[in-house]
Amino acid sequence: MKSYHHGNLKQELILCACKLCEENGYETLSMRSIAKESGVSQTAPYRHFETKESLYASVAMEGFKKLSKVTSIDTSQKVTKKKLIETSVNYINFGLENANTYDLMFGTAVGDFSNYPELLDCANATYENMRLSFAKLANDSEEIIAYKCITLWSMLHGLVGILRKVAIAGVDGEPLKGPMTSASLIGNNLDLHLDKVLTGIIQN
Repeated sequence: MKSYHHGNLKQELILCACKLCEENGYETLSMRSIAKESGVSQTAPYRHFETKESLYASVAMEGFKKLSKVTSIDTSQKVTKKKLIETSVNYINFGLENANTYDLMFGTAVGDFSNYPELLDCANATYENMRLSFAKLANDSEEIIAYKCITLWSMLHGLVGILRKVAIAGVDGEPLKGPMTSASLIGNNLDLHLDKVLTGIIQN
């Protein structure tokens, strides 16, 4: 067992926690598990995380950083609907490919984000970029732009959950039924679906 040591141990512990979170779900994360994964003493993590919630907050922050990276639009340049569609697809794919981290980011395991200013900033960054993108696409008041942004985000968030259900429902090979059929069609034609939805949101 390694002793408390090298360089930026906190970041190493966070990366290990992110790995374990995605592999097994955030519920299984503990100071003991990340210490074991990092090869350090069981007491080392406590020097960097006062509570399990603070550990969760660090993992969620890494998730928001990754989400912002794949959904960010350069709003200093011309913003197009095509670009917003592309980043919306990236958002959905992130949620599907990082399901356990996504659950932590948008669940209730981390209570008040304002208790973790860096996490709050990262969480707000995705929304702010989306809001600025809408501001470039639609000549509306700030209130309407905010409404449109939340409408899109709510739809993307909902699709992540629904498409995860579709994936589970289709595992046994049985034909999909009811709303799962429509959801599957949307999942197979995300660009087309988002084009129609965004056109409506922008124009209305």
